[in-house]
Amino acid sequence: MLSLLVTTVSMRVDPMMLFADPAGVKFGATVGVVTFLTKFIGTFITSYHSKMPLKDSLAFALIMTSKGIVELPVFATLKDIKIIGKSSFRVLIIGILLNSTLVPILVKFLYDPISRKYAGYQKRNIMHLEPDSELRILACVHKPENVDALIGFLNATCPTEESPNVVYVLHLIELIGRVAPVFIIHRKEMIVGSAYENFIMAFNQYEQNNDGLVTMNAFTAISPPNMMHEDICTMALDQQTSLILLPFHRKWSTDGSIVTQNNAIRKLNCSVLETAPCSIGILIDRDNASTRMLTKSQSRSSGYNICTIFVGGKNDREALTLAKRMSKDTRLSLTVTRFLSGEEGDEDNFMLDWEGMLDDQVLKDVKHNQTGEYGEIMYMEEIVRDGPEAAEIVISIAHEYDLVIVGRNYGVESVQTQGLSEWTEFPELGVIGDLLASTDLRSRASVLVVQ
Repeated sequence: MLSLLVTTVSMRVDPMMLFADPAGVKFGATVGVVTFLTKFIGTFITSYHSKMPLKDSLAFALIMTSKGIVELPVFATLKDIKIIGKSSFRVLIIGILLNSTLVPILVKFLYDPISRKYAGYQKRNIMHLEPDSELRILACVHKPENVDALIGFLNATCPTEESPNVVYVLHLIELIGRVAPVFIIHRKEMIVGSAYENFIMAFNQYEQNNDGLVTMNAFTAISPPNMMHEDICTMALDQQTSLILLPFHRKWSTDGSIVTQNNAIRKLNCSVLETAPCSIGILIDRDNASTRMLTKSQSRSSGYNICTIFVGGKNDREALTLAKRMSKDTRLSLTVTRFLSGEEGDEDNFMLDWEGMLDDQVLKDVKHNQTGEYGEIMYMEEIVRDGPEAAEIVISIAHEYDLVIVGRNYGVESVQTQGLSEWTEFPELGVIGDLLASTDLRSRASVLVVQ
């Protein structure tokens, strides 16, 4: 019936008679243009004023000016009751044809719903959190061996009464033998005796060990591998998390050899990196290093050494912000190693200078630590002239610390990492993260790569 409606209304328009009545044409064109511009400008100004990005504001304004199936019978009725003449009717119908043809093309050019599906207009990361706000973390679990590593890292994030942790644990299971995906919310009073009791009880114990400082919520998503990233990103968006924790797709043995490698998990991690609405951390656990972190962070007599390699850029700033939060725990010691090129910056390049200003701002309190807000922090600077020299320093660092936190700086050209991207095995880790995850590196340090 819809096709018949469009056909019958359109058959009443004779384009050859369009200019038979110039006054009617002028009236119809004026009405069409004025209503289009009024809707477009009004929607664009209000959405852009509300800090919506320019392209999204333009796309939204175009969508709100769309015309189609509703307007066709309205104009046909107005013509039948002689409120508008034949010429005006022809102009308005042709206007609908042009609108419904051009607007979808322009919207598709301005807005990609797949890549922007989980986009938000608020900065959801650790760096932009309020000083005394809670830290919301989404921890993803594939297998039982992921549990100890994630809990070990979560123990080191130093929740406090002023800034507690809210942890959402998402158990990801590949869909086999079912027609539709399944999403399960685990209520604490119903956990005992369930099929997921073991991994949930481990996180419940983590919550109890941090009484009042951690709130834990457990979920299970059973879905096809190519849809798992949607479960992760949807939950991160709905729960307004600041960090998604993902396990690396490789598992090492005590002698440094690879025990297992799951390419489906690697593909999932890459998909989350492309679409996530907040910061992401890929946790590489070598030789149960994060389990040692769990043991040491619970013990008052032993310390845990963390290093952050800072080259520059927003990912490194986010990694350093997380490391500074962890350093508030007096049982942990943090070393910040900054890679400098030794060359004078280009003052004519505003973006480069602006990035440098932001880097200096986030490093300011680390250099001096005058407020005493953080625990033990050591600041070091290394002059790095090229990629091979950076690789040597990174390898030496990996043998001295229990955990190394780096930003994912893949695709960002810098003097300090020049040439390393050509040898990168895992682009999702960035050039420095890839070095630390290399099978040639005989290190027991865990690595967290932050985007």
